[in-house]
Amino acid sequence: MKQPYRLHLYIPLIITIIIMVLSAVLTIIYIQDTSINKSKKDTPENFKHYLNVTVDNEAASLQEYIAFIQSRDDVAQRFQELDKNELNNSVKDIYKRLNENVNLTHMYFIKPDGTVLLRVHDYEKDSDFVERETFKKAQTLQSVYYGLEFGMKKNYTLRVVQPWYVDGKLIGYLELGKEIDKTLDELSEYLKTHIYLAVNKELYKNVPEFVTNNMQQKTQTAHYYIAYQTFNIPEQLASIIENKKNIAEIFFEGHHYFISKSILSDVSGKELGYFIFLSDISLEHNIMYKSVEILAIILLLVSSVLIIGGYIVIRNKEKSINTLTSELDAQKEELSHFNIKLQKLYDLQKNITILTDGKRLLLANQAMFDFFWFDDLEDFLKHYNCICDRFINNDDFFHLGKVPEGKHWVETIKELPDEQRIVSMVDDNMESHAFTVSVNEFETGNYIVSFTDISHTVIEHVKLKRQISHDKLTNALNRDFFDNNIALIMQESFPQKLGVIICDIDLFKNVNDTYGHNRGDVVLKQLVNIIHSAIRKEDFLIRWGGEEFIILMKIDTAESLKKPLEHIRLQIEKAYFEEVTHITVSFGATVYKESEEINECIERADKALYLSKENGRNQVQIL
Repeated sequence: MKQPYRLHLYIPLIITIIIMVLSAVLTIIYIQDTSINKSKKDTPENFKHYLNVTVDNEAASLQEYIAFIQSRDDVAQRFQELDKNELNNSVKDIYKRLNENVNLTHMYFIKPDGTVLLRVHDYEKDSDFVERETFKKAQTLQSVYYGLEFGMKKNYTLRVVQPWYVDGKLIGYLELGKEIDKTLDELSEYLKTHIYLAVNKELYKNVPEFVTNNMQQKTQTAHYYIAYQTFNIPEQLASIIENKKNIAEIFFEGHHYFISKSILSDVSGKELGYFIFLSDISLEHNIMYKSVEILAIILLLVSSVLIIGGYIVIRNKEKSINTLTSELDAQKEELSHFNIKLQKLYDLQKNITILTDGKRLLLANQAMFDFFWFDDLEDFLKHYNCICDRFINNDDFFHLGKVPEGKHWVETIKELPDEQRIVSMVDDNMESHAFTVSVNEFETGNYIVSFTDISHTVIEHVKLKRQISHDKLTNALNRDFFDNNIALIMQESFPQKLGVIICDIDLFKNVNDTYGHNRGDVVLKQLVNIIHSAIRKEDFLIRWGGEEFIILMKIDTAESLKKPLEHIRLQIEKAYFEEVTHITVSFGATVYKESEEINECIERADKALYLSKENGRNQVQIL
């Protein structure tokens, strides 16, 4: 009993749904993770923006304090008198209040030449020369200037420097500064990210010993000190600081962090190291995984419904197919009996007889299998789809190259007259046979085609035709062909022009005299092969006489003759001829003029050839 048909779609359905669910889950994870990271990637830019705003506001405040101090006459008098002690007594209370209230850490009174008169925050140290960028800019511009930079102790400090004029005279400069550690603390809290300052060790080469000792207490990497931090330092931070990566993700103390970094520079633009930002993304990831978990549950329920529904649909389809298959089997059995009878009828025919729709071979008789040496139709169809695949591509016979686009060969050949309905095919012994073809429509779209062998008559005719039109020695076309076909060739060249070229082997008499006529014949044969390989299929090569040949080719302009002829000339020049080694050929070319006699055109080409010979041979001349 025949087994019921199964679609075998249930397992693929389950696999497809699983892939879809996994793809959806992974896509959501990717999108949300990318969104989380993107928001954290903006941290350096946000930090830079808020730092700049904070610096501008802090600088504005410090400018107000500078204006207040410069408005004090007693302070101005002590400064002009260069009385360090009294000046310090006048401003130390102001500095103390500003230190306590606004975290002011630096107050300098600087002489016009840049020498420090008084450091209120470091009274014992004076008389050194200020080299900082903020002071140089204020001195050059003679106006207030501020920015972030490192000082002697290598602290990252906001400095505001303003010239001090009394009665139009510059008496010096007042500088206020504050280390920005507390500002960074505030920004860390505001941005909800931990901030680290990694400072290049090169900056600490020529600093006081106490500064070096102080930095030795800091966490350090191969090239950087962690000069400031708002959180514990993960061990992974060192590799992130040292390598070129600007972003990374790490797990530290049970939390998931996103790390980014940006360049740390001073007011002059000099790169000092890096700002590193450690953003806790644990909450966002927990939310993400929770939402993915809920989505997965929903998708699992939907998938279950789809799998059950798909199972029901597949089983119903299988039942329908099994019912239809039973009906088709009954029809096939009837058709099989009919085909057996039809095949017996076909096999009675001596001619090759087939049933075809023009594309596929549906039925064939034993005569065809014997001719091609195949066991049966199944054996033939393993190698070919159609008997037309065995037609020889020869313009003396009908072949597939003569079938217009959009039509099949049966439709084409049945419209031809009887004398053109001849095809050539090769049998199992590789012998060519010619067949006349008759076509009868069996039913709509299907044709009975019969092939009658007329090989002896047709092949003899083709051989005779070829002998008449071709030169026996070289296999080039001969003058008989030229005389019989030149009118048609000129007509078919329209609307293009017809190029007429005469070529002649240079000093060919020397070849015959030196090597004998047999070697000369070999040279002529090889020359024809070289020219045939260098010209187009539609061009004509004609042996005109002796070592002289004519080439006919369709062209657009006389100028377009030069390139193909130079190509032919070079191919001959480079070729090796046994015993003779090398030969050259001279070319004379012209273009056929409408209404002129062909002999006039040939005479003009001959004159061009004469010019080639006179000018040294092995060249192309066009008249």
